[in-house]
Amino acid sequence: MNRNILIVEDEHIVALDLKMSLEDLGHTVVATLAYGEEVLATANQLKPDLVLMDIQLAGHMRGTEAAKLLHNEMQLPVIFLSAFCDNAILEHAEQSLPYGYLIKPYDRKELDASIRMALCRHHADQQIRRSELRLQMAMQAAQLGLWELDEKENTLLSSGIVNDLLSNPPEVICDGLEHLMQLFHPSEHQRLQLMFNRDKDINAVMRLAGVAPRWIELFARHFRQPNQTLLVGVMRDVTEQQQSQLQLRQAHAVFQTTAEGILILDQHFKVLSVNPAFSTITGYLPAEVTGQHPEHFLYPKHNNSPVAAKLSELKANHWSGEVVCLRKDQTNFPAWQHICRVKSPQPDSTTSHYVLTFSNISALRRAEENLAKLAFHDHLTGLGNRAKLEKTLKIEVERAIRNKSMLGVMYLDLDGFKLINDTLGHSTGDRLLQVIAQRIGELTRAGDTAIRVGGDEFVIITPDATHPSFYHKVAEKLLRKISEEIELDSSQVSVSCSIGIACFPEDAGSYDELLKCADLAMFAAKESGRNRYSFFNVAMASRTQERVFIEKELKNALLKNSGLALYYQPIIDLQQRRFCGVEALIRWFHADYGMISTEKFIGIAEHSTLIVEVGAWVIDQVCKDMAALQQLGAELKVSLNLSVRQLEDEQLLLRVDQAVERYQVNPELLQFEITETALQDLEDKMAILQALRERGSTIAIDDFGTGFSSLSRLKNLPINCVKIDRSFVMTIPHQSNDIEITRAVCALCQALQLQVVAEGVETPAQQQFLQQLNCDYAQGYLFAKPMPLSELQTWQQNFTFPADRAAGIPRGS
Repeated sequence: MNRNILIVEDEHIVALDLKMSLEDLGHTVVATLAYGEEVLATANQLKPDLVLMDIQLAGHMRGTEAAKLLHNEMQLPVIFLSAFCDNAILEHAEQSLPYGYLIKPYDRKELDASIRMALCRHHADQQIRRSELRLQMAMQAAQLGLWELDEKENTLLSSGIVNDLLSNPPEVICDGLEHLMQLFHPSEHQRLQLMFNRDKDINAVMRLAGVAPRWIELFARHFRQPNQTLLVGVMRDVTEQQQSQLQLRQAHAVFQTTAEGILILDQHFKVLSVNPAFSTITGYLPAEVTGQHPEHFLYPKHNNSPVAAKLSELKANHWSGEVVCLRKDQTNFPAWQHICRVKSPQPDSTTSHYVLTFSNISALRRAEENLAKLAFHDHLTGLGNRAKLEKTLKIEVERAIRNKSMLGVMYLDLDGFKLINDTLGHSTGDRLLQVIAQRIGELTRAGDTAIRVGGDEFVIITPDATHPSFYHKVAEKLLRKISEEIELDSSQVSVSCSIGIACFPEDAGSYDELLKCADLAMFAAKESGRNRYSFFNVAMASRTQERVFIEKELKNALLKNSGLALYYQPIIDLQQRRFCGVEALIRWFHADYGMISTEKFIGIAEHSTLIVEVGAWVIDQVCKDMAALQQLGAELKVSLNLSVRQLEDEQLLLRVDQAVERYQVNPELLQFEITETALQDLEDKMAILQALRERGSTIAIDDFGTGFSSLSRLKNLPINCVKIDRSFVMTIPHQSNDIEITRAVCALCQALQLQVVAEGVETPAQQQFLQQLNCDYAQGYLFAKPMPLSELQTWQQNFTFPADRAAGIPRGS
């Protein structure tokens, strides 16, 4: 057998003799080298089948080193030819794994036999390496890891993913069983130990150690030999498969238990399977629909099936929308349907099947109807509410513009309702509103809309009138019908109403302007004597313009903190005959128009949210002025007014607390006055008043006697003081009714231990009468007009109690 052989020998004669011998044996010598440093490069170039290598060479590199390089880089067989065979040289030679070692001198037959045996062994080794490589590639392709546990020696060999799990271990691992066990989650240790102890093949899926769940499939078998027992196995990472199986189980659970109906369709939309919810919703058994197209049983005949049609239109391969579906008993129901195309896993991505899901949304539609009714209807009367008013007005105005027709709005406010509500109670008042709403509904046409705006106010939207005279007739019918007596709790009661009428497009160009015009007309009807109706006119429009102007200018005054000022009117202790407090009253000085009437701008502010901002300004300014006020008297109490809207402001307590903290004010020196009107729906305001009292401040009812409140209610209110309205004081001592009312208020307040302040005291006779009634305090022009803070000290220095002044008693004596 002819082979290519490389000779590495530093002695030229020996090399030449060896070459001749090899050629005589039929081999080819590809090259003869003397230096070990040249061996690897030459072998890479000439590709010999075998290398004959001397150990002692000409260069620095020994033959054993060159042989090691050849083995590691090229797996070439090397036979050493050396005259030396001591142990040190042999040990170095062994490290390169040579295929033979001949001691010089040797004969030709010995050389030939060594070469033949080396080449034969090398051929076998190559086959083993190729087989191992194929096995290794197969293991890698299958993502398998090999392990071998010597149960007697407790050593472990590993490869593949097992090495990865063990973090690149040494070739032989001591404490092999322990290392193997550590790969698995603690919950698996007992099961794994039992499997190892049984003399049976092992096949199990087990969780690996670590926080994130990972799973491997374990195969193993015991191999018993006389002196050795091996447990040999492979591992395969099956985390993805486990997760997929979990998802499949979850999907199956969803399929079986979801409330949505699910149909699995083939590529031709024929039913493959349905879930239990489908049968529950439709009444069909799975066998009744399998193999059928959904449009044959799931949709009404007049409704084209959206399944194929919708899918053919979709680019995203899915569609969702509302459809009408049929039950088995042919009753229909609204459904929300979703269709999804499922692609084939094949490279051509053709459709393999479709998934159709739907849910019965009948309950949702009923809930929406109920919500719409709640959203647009007043819960007490069943009429429309403010949201309904705005929506309907917008629609009707647009229709009136389109059809060039007339649209009317009638704004109703009941006269005398508050008296009935306060005297007979809120439940009676609610029943009265229900009766009135019913009467209004009886007088409206099919196209009209009746609205309860709130409280005792109503609006009727009346489209398509041919002439304004139509509204005269409707208004007169309403006045008559509403004023008829009503029996409530065995009591006959009656109310009237004031009606304001505005027409589109004559009076306004938009729906909100139209409503404002009707509102202004209603107020005009009230001012004209009530129980009547009034049409909007230009004079009312001018009042509207004035209101808009005042709102705008008042906003600027608040924004720039310019023009607003506080005046203080002294309050006199009638029993001690001394100055004891002040009431803060706001004034507005406009740069162009001078003093603006307080009644005018406060009235306008109360019809908007501006009153909250004005009130906040007053609270802050009073607290700011407190330092100067305390110089007039350490216990001087300051009263300031709170409007109804302020009591409804969620930020009121925060505004008070911030102002008190900012200016270091003692809250016990603040008295908050609320009007008697604010006592309506007091339940919503009790918490606010109580919170103010808990801070040490006092509460007073202003203008008491003008709001039809029952005197007996005072005992249930969180108040400290009552202020008698000036309308009762101004006629004393000439008007007997006012005298008795004033006397009754003072007596009741004394019994309830409430302080009393009389407003509008202008004459000594009024002062003396109030003193006789043991009225606590008084304020009015008899003592002082409201004045700026800068003038208050001068007034105090010159103040003399009126009776003392009349008797000539000097101040302070």
